[in-house]
Amino acid sequence: MRTYIIKSLFKHPFTFSITIRSQTTSAQYVASRARDATFEKLMDKYKNFVKVIAIQDLILSNPNKTPPCISLDFLSKLSQKLHLNRGAPSILRKYPHIFHIFYDPAKSQAFCRLTDTALEISRKEEEAVNASLPLVVDRLVRLLFMSTSKSLPLRAVFKVWRELGLPDDFEDSVIVKNPNLFRLCDGNEPRTHVLKLVGEFPDNHFTAAVENWRVTECCREDCSVDRMDIRYSFKHVYPPGMRLSKTFRAKVKEWQSLPYLGPYEDLMEKKKKT
Repeated sequence: MRTYIIKSLFKHPFTFSITIRSQTTSAQYVASRARDATFEKLMDKYKNFVKVIAIQDLILSNPNKTPPCISLDFLSKLSQKLHLNRGAPSILRKYPHIFHIFYDPAKSQAFCRLTDTALEISRKEEEAVNASLPLVVDRLVRLLFMSTSKSLPLRAVFKVWRELGLPDDFEDSVIVKNPNLFRLCDGNEPRTHVLKLVGEFPDNHFTAAVENWRVTECCREDCSVDRMDIRYSFKHVYPPGMRLSKTFRAKVKEWQSLPYLGPYEDLMEKKKKT
């Protein structure tokens, strides 16, 4: 059959056409993108930072021992979950100023604890978080206020609790201690909870940071932006290495001149006004 096809191609070269479809895999597409070297280096450092913080939280969650420590066998079992590709001992030895490995002859096991410097930094961080609880409460209120239902799944807050500056026990120290603002309710799924905002706030109680920037920018004598253009637009920059088309900047400027709904405005009131 193969010989017949080849002979037919030589006899009738114009009656056959071979179509070769080029396929681009996701890895090739990612590799072909314009990358920012500074951002790539930052992400590599950030990945290690997340792993170090996860191990530190595991060590500090064992307060029964003084100082808090964790066995290397237990940490090795969690290597896959913590994305420790080279194993737990590798990353521990990579940061000797944070982790200290020692051998306990009584238990015939190797343990890991935080160094004195790392413990002192952790203690200062805890003091800073506790001192900024009013700001944390305001930040959480603003986050709930931006939701149309004034509520969020508790698991969503757990994913960004560190970025929001919430303490480890924010359920007790923030939510339970502020019943006039927050309330935990059962979710639609079993064993899930929803955090609701129960406090009443007057209109225009919150102001977006971009609005304050517009006021400051308009009051400047050397303001380079037109007062009418700055009404809805906001300051932005393009990442280095981004490939811009000829009309991209014009489209962005046109888009920024459109009215928009603020993060703290009520959608129903906006429709009634329009």
